Amino acid sequence: MKKGALLLLGILLIAAVCFAESVSGRWSGTIAGLYDITVNMKEDNGKITGTVSTEIGDIPLTNGIITGSDITFKPFSYNGIAVSYIKGKLEGDKMDVTVGFQGTNFQGTLKRVK
Repeated sequence: MKKGALLLLGILLIAAVCFAESVSGRWSGTIAGLYDITVNMKEDNGKITGTVSTEIGDIPLTNGIITGSDITFKPFSYNGIAVSYIKGKLEGDKMDVTVGFQGTNFQGTLKRVK
């Protein structure tokens, strides 16, 4: 009985990993209804890196993690721009995003570019 339960648990874990949503690829959308962005992300073993392309230039993304469908990036600064956090929620080819910047939350939606 124990072997059967362990085998079933192993199969379920493998299935969860295989069918987990991937954030890798190109995403595009608008933040706070004002800022058009394109994000290129790469996921490797739950860690995320990439680049955000905006009107003011490209901003590198590092120190991101994905857990299930939740994405988070640690605080970072780039060329004097301090970002408190980036949080995202994957839903298929859509990602709802919240960016903490200068004490304000900016929300938006990104869609996967195919």
